[in-house]
Amino acid sequence: MWIDARARIAFDGQGRIAAIHQDWLFDEMFGTYTTQGLEKGPDGSLSAQTLQGMARDWMNALGEPVSHYFTRAAVGDQVLAFGEPRDAVVRWNPQGQRLTLSFTLPLAQPVAPGKQGVRFDIYDPTYFVAYAFDASGALALADAPAGCTQAYQPPRELDWKTMQQLAAIPADPDALPEELFAITKGLTHRIEVACR
Repeated sequence: MWIDARARIAFDGQGRIAAIHQDWLFDEMFGTYTTQGLEKGPDGSLSAQTLQGMARDWMNALGEPVSHYFTRAAVGDQVLAFGEPRDAVVRWNPQGQRLTLSFTLPLAQPVAPGKQGVRFDIYDPTYFVAYAFDASGALALADAPAGCTQAYQPPRELDWKTMQQLAAIPADPDALPEELFAITKGLTHRIEVACR
């Protein structure tokens, strides 16, 4: 599965990072497969009820410990906890056959990034989802105080042998061998936010 992703890191009125808002635009194959057999309008649209059900089901699945919304936040070695996700919405584009999931993950406790900064890692630990933050403005800060900056680090390139091993595994997250799981855990899209 391929996702064209966007992430916006939101600050509160006290200059603390409060949440990360994400938009995941899924590839056409996923959209076609997922909506197959669903009742659609004459223009190919899906009902609001169907889209709300998708959002609810997907967020429940993403909340499982193995995936944890495919998002981690940390300050140094300290992993930050998220609160309950909110504002989950699924949109369907019948012309492009693409679904978009948007949601907000609030930090359980807002944190002032300071010079040390806050690190967000976005990745699928099972290696079945590939993210791209290629679009202009795909990464942004919202309501950040003056002096705050973001830096993006894409995942490292894999060697050919490892790519062949990963391509050969079945489409079952439990089937990923431990040594490959250790490699894929490091394939993160990293966003670092610091304020001086």
